[in-house]
Amino acid sequence: MKRYLIIFLAISIAVVLLTGETVWSKTKDELGVVIDRIVKVLKYGGMTEKADAVTALGMIGDPRAVEPLIEFLKYSKRDHLRSKIAEALGRIGDKKATPALIKALLNDSYCHTRCNAAKALGKMDDKRAIPALKKALKDKYSYTRSQAAQSLKKITGKDYSYEKGSPLKEVEEMMKKIKETEKKLPKQK
Repeated sequence: MKRYLIIFLAISIAVVLLTGETVWSKTKDELGVVIDRIVKVLKYGGMTEKADAVTALGMIGDPRAVEPLIEFLKYSKRDHLRSKIAEALGRIGDKKATPALIKALLNDSYCHTRCNAAKALGKMDDKRAIPALKKALKDKYSYTRSQAAQSLKKITGKDYSYEKGSPLKEVEEMMKKIKETEKKLPKQK
């Protein structure tokens, strides 16, 4: 909680420095003003401020942040920022982000963005994501495969195993064999 307060304060200071205004407004829609100002930080701030702005928008959870986040997901050249954007879109949970997250899951070059996109799609519980998540079961990055399997289970209620031969699948199979062997051993007193 303390970190979130620090992030919010850092963003507030950045907004004041960039816009010359305070974050809190006397207008009727204060949250809208705050979101607009955080989006300005996302557009014009430095790398650290942009990452904090994405985190703040995800924490606020307002659907008005979805469109700007989708735009930055599409065009940002920063791997880490795209990853954080996918995570923030999952926190917000607005299904308008589903197509952009599917595209990130299938096409993004950064493994953490693909993984966070898979996780976000699972949180959204949108059946449109099922074909893309099934494709992600064959991703070269094991965490993306694992997250795709978890998201598919969340959306469909069915267990999906990620591709055989993946390190996590091999560990699961080894653990099953160990448990079977343990059952056959005589019990110690």
